[in-house]
Amino acid sequence: MHITLLLAGVVTSINMLEQEMKKRGHEVYVFAPSKSIQPNENQSLYMLKSMPLIVARQYKNRVAAFYSRDVAKKIKELNLDIVHTQSEFSLGLFGKIISRKYDIPFIHTYHTMWEDYIHYIIPIKGGRNIYTKRFARTFSKNFATKAECIITPSKKTEKYLKYKCKIKNKPMYVIPTGIDIVPFDRKNFTDEQRNKLKSSLGINQNDKVILFLGRIAQEKSIDVIMDNMPIVFKSLPNTKFLIVGDGPSKDELQEQAKKLKIADKVIFTGKIPWIDVPKYYSIGDVFVNASVTETQGLTFIEAMASSVPIVAKYAPNLSEFIINNKNGILVKRESDFAKSIISVLTDQSLSNKLIENGLETAKMNSAEEFGDKLEMLYTEIINSYKAKKDLSAKEKEKQNRTLYKKITNKLLELTRLKK
Repeated sequence: MHITLLLAGVVTSINMLEQEMKKRGHEVYVFAPSKSIQPNENQSLYMLKSMPLIVARQYKNRVAAFYSRDVAKKIKELNLDIVHTQSEFSLGLFGKIISRKYDIPFIHTYHTMWEDYIHYIIPIKGGRNIYTKRFARTFSKNFATKAECIITPSKKTEKYLKYKCKIKNKPMYVIPTGIDIVPFDRKNFTDEQRNKLKSSLGINQNDKVILFLGRIAQEKSIDVIMDNMPIVFKSLPNTKFLIVGDGPSKDELQEQAKKLKIADKVIFTGKIPWIDVPKYYSIGDVFVNASVTETQGLTFIEAMASSVPIVAKYAPNLSEFIINNKNGILVKRESDFAKSIISVLTDQSLSNKLIENGLETAKMNSAEEFGDKLEMLYTEIINSYKAKKDLSAKEKEKQNRTLYKKITNKLLELTRLKK
């Protein structure tokens, strides 16, 4: 099978999927904006000319030209079986054009509910704007409906596309993005290594660490966690709040810590290399997140794989894989964060239970399972695409219904096998 993956902003997910497909003997070609990622010697990578994205400059994203004649010629020579787009913008449009030009089926993964992030693209003063949300929904619908099928990382995203974007009669499959859980195994690091990292951050060896890891931005609601920290620190003085990452809200959060008079207990690391991320997880005693805009939230799976118990704000998509008081704590009131964090840090039996069950959940969201599901989906879509070329519209509709049931059942079977 010859697969092309069009990349924009989901580097980790693409790299993992590429590796899993190659393990299964498939040829994979990755297309990305120039200067956006570093190629490796084992990767078939094609770069399209790009320029820095004018909006949301803090993320240093780049936008590629939506078409390249030279790259299109190269693609023709690759004899592709399927195109898998990962973005609704320039490279996604390029993927759509290529699929039509060379009569190749294309599928699309919808990663981001853009109305939650539209303020970065179309800044509107005075809060939310209904027109920008409508624009985001219409834009998403117009792109996604052209694909053979849509992959969503969670039921929340699936419902958004169906009921908010009003996408009808288009197959959607919920396939959570997997992660390679091996690097996050706590056994990969010695106590000496963990204590050395703690020391470099100004954290004492016996201090408890409340960990947030991710982009420091408005939608992550880190300020909610910060507001609860004075109560936690009063109850547990030998505790630090470690915020790993960078983003536009960092300065505001530092000011908030000062106003709450807890700046000496809140540590900002700034951006860290990806290779070091598992080590930072390994020093966490509890992982916290108050965001309700995540489409899946891979950091939760990473924390589980790292044997770090989770306290998070309840959201429908999180309840798909986090069962309250079993493999994590989901709080419904923001004021309950402090109480739940203190419980996890002081009740060892509770912490152990969350860790043990969290590890099992992480295994069920592994890169291997993700690869198995995508390989099956690719195969079914390719075979169906070829088979229905000469069918009438009515016959195609019937075949599409049959295919949807078949793929849905196979996804359930693959999930049960892992359980």
